[in-house]
Amino acid sequence: MTIQHKSGVAPILGVGVIVIAFTLAAFFLLGFERSALNLWALCFLLLSEVIMFGGLIGVRHTKAGHSTVFMSSGMTVTLALYFAVTLASVFLSGLFSGNLNAFILMELGIIALFAVITISILAFSRSIRRRENEDYSKVDSNEAKRGGF
Repeated sequence: MTIQHKSGVAPILGVGVIVIAFTLAAFFLLGFERSALNLWALCFLLLSEVIMFGGLIGVRHTKAGHSTVFMSSGMTVTLALYFAVTLASVFLSGLFSGNLNAFILMELGIIALFAVITISILAFSRSIRRRENEDYSKVDSNEAKRGGF
């Protein structure tokens, strides 16, 4: 039985479930120490995976009202970078073995930075889309364009 969806959500969802299952299996099967730091790192890594794959699904659905190219490329790169930075911070979490609060604060800072970048991308894409719509309305109404042509 194959799952088909016109918007391409099923493959993204399938890969997301596999990645999350692999992360959980790796954590519990590879014998990581069950310290509070490692559990927090696992939670932040799982959160980044959910945000990344949820965001990719969201990009597929929310193209209306935004500049399609700017939003989809900007959001895809931002989601991938967020995941990569979180993954790197998880691998470097041993540096915070003496200070769990600093690790949590760093992860919250990463999330805050990601949120600011995401909001900026969405705002810019709406602005670009609005300007594109204004230009298209001038073409349709035969108004004078820039350059007088």
